[in-house]
Amino acid sequence: MMLRKIKTHSTVTVLCALTVCLSVWWFALPHDKQEQSIGEDDKITLSEERQIARKASPKVNVYHSDQQEKEIRGSSSRERCQPINRFIFIKTEKTGSSTMTSLLFRYGLKNDLVAALVPDETYLIRYDKLAENYEILRYNCTDFPGYDFIANHINYKREAMENIIQGAKYITIIRSPYTHVRSRFFFFGPHKSFSNASTDSEAFLAYLKWKNDSYEQLGRATWGENSLSMRFGIYSQNPKVLSENFQKLDEELDLVMLTEYFDESLILLRKLMCWSFEDIVYYPQKVDRTPHPPITSEMRDFIDKLSMADIQMYDYFNKTFWEKVKSYGDGFDEDLLKFRSIKRDVTENCEMEPESDYCRLLHMDDLPITKVAYRRQMRWMCTD
Repeated sequence: MMLRKIKTHSTVTVLCALTVCLSVWWFALPHDKQEQSIGEDDKITLSEERQIARKASPKVNVYHSDQQEKEIRGSSSRERCQPINRFIFIKTEKTGSSTMTSLLFRYGLKNDLVAALVPDETYLIRYDKLAENYEILRYNCTDFPGYDFIANHINYKREAMENIIQGAKYITIIRSPYTHVRSRFFFFGPHKSFSNASTDSEAFLAYLKWKNDSYEQLGRATWGENSLSMRFGIYSQNPKVLSENFQKLDEELDLVMLTEYFDESLILLRKLMCWSFEDIVYYPQKVDRTPHPPITSEMRDFIDKLSMADIQMYDYFNKTFWEKVKSYGDGFDEDLLKFRSIKRDVTENCEMEPESDYCRLLHMDDLPITKVAYRRQMRWMCTD
């Protein structure tokens, strides 16, 4: 069956002759002598020779010749960069972070990267205050190459993170607190406690009033309304202190993505990491398509008070985000269109052949693909 080629922008010249093989990657998974595939339980069968896996082509043609890759990664007029394979993604809640986690683990599998994983295969990497270190799966062997990336829910502690991965790029994602608080309300279940309300709008408003009463009694904000800033150890409600904290955080983080501008964020990520367009193709995960009530002025007033830290954080990094877009140069809009064209064609191909290994992995949610990485590393790590 002919592979369907992804359309690239008209400025990308196809220099491959038909006699030249397409440069193809696939996951360097150790597997048994059986043909590698992704089974119904999300397992990947393994092979004796890791190199054999690279000979398997996905059903979707998303690959380019060396010349095309050169054009994708950067023109000859600027210094060529090398892909960065060490990164830490501080995953946040209800921000599109599951989609990002899936994307990053897929990149890790493709490039033989070693993920720092939770021992029990769950989401959260916990911090051991006594040991002053994170509770991650350790490999006690002489040939352990070290960890390459983290892409889990994890509280930001820079020194402890640097003890795990040195020289990493630090990335996270945040969203507008107004929709964030609403999303958490309907996703995590508090709305069930307000089932007596006649509408979802009344239930959400009743919740905000209840949280406001709690705020008045406690004299402080809670995790639910400021989980974005608190994820980074920022608990102050003082605007001046918050501003100083966010300035420091800005110096430490390489990219703060915005949920509302997900594709634009990925274009910035691609440039930061020197990755290809194919590396940032994604399939949306855990998208709540249930219509939620609009944010009224009364709701906004409550959220302004309850989520003051998160609002200030979002305002700060929303500004720096567009500064990065501006500094990207004139090619930003062109690259965004090119990426969306590639993503659209991948989506169409996977609709036609959803059972291909490539498409099934693309569609994997964050926990299943984390388990794939977990089993893979348990099979090939520390073989001496």
